[in-house]
Amino acid sequence: MRNGKVEREQLSRVMLPVCGSDSLNDCNKWLNDAFENPGRPQVRAVLDGLQSITGAEVLSFVRWVAKTLLLHAHPLAKDSEIGHLNIKGHRPLVLPELLLPTMRDTAKLPDDLSLWMGVIDPVGAPVTVPEFEPVALPDVDRPDGAGGNSGCTLLGFSLPDGKQVLFQLLFHPLCDVSNPFESTGLMTRLWPAPPEVLDIASLPVLDEQAGKVMGKWVVTGAFSIGLQPGERWPDCATVRAFSALS
Repeated sequence: MRNGKVEREQLSRVMLPVCGSDSLNDCNKWLNDAFENPGRPQVRAVLDGLQSITGAEVLSFVRWVAKTLLLHAHPLAKDSEIGHLNIKGHRPLVLPELLLPTMRDTAKLPDDLSLWMGVIDPVGAPVTVPEFEPVALPDVDRPDGAGGNSGCTLLGFSLPDGKQVLFQLLFHPLCDVSNPFESTGLMTRLWPAPPEVLDIASLPVLDEQAGKVMGKWVVTGAFSIGLQPGERWPDCATVRAFSALS
């Protein structure tokens, strides 16, 4: 890591036993087959070559990024060289166990997992950031097993032109969210509904100060709620959410 951003070539292998009773080796084989290997060419094209990708290439890129952020945020993740990863200082992002078999069977990311990307130029011109009140994201419990603990993680990578790309991954169980940086065009949503075309060279560029606050619009685990089977928290940003409890 250099100045808070990760150099891809220096990333050692991250391992995580997320596959139930399967062995760690089999688990990592599945992660490689389903996420790592299909996405690697697109990651190199976008983050090393600053190239545009389309269609299925975008989806492979998105899945690689989401997998990488999930592993680096998980408290059980291990670095193949240094052992346990140091994730102290922030709340870990851990998907509920009920979601993992579905991911294993379908290799599909959950709909309540949102992923954004933004480009930062440390010496760029100042950018006006949107005004926002931080969204208090709840932990959700439902008798049918749906829900889970909300969580968020960010990870940045250096780009060859001196800029940086920052990814934000948010788990918002049974809750709808709106990212003010996305609605003002400063960040690009990658999941759900990835774009048909992803051209990193044409994305808006934030200055360093804007980059420091782009992940602060949401606070996870602010409180806990209980829902009835089939209920969903409609909007985390408004009091309309409390109608789910009546």
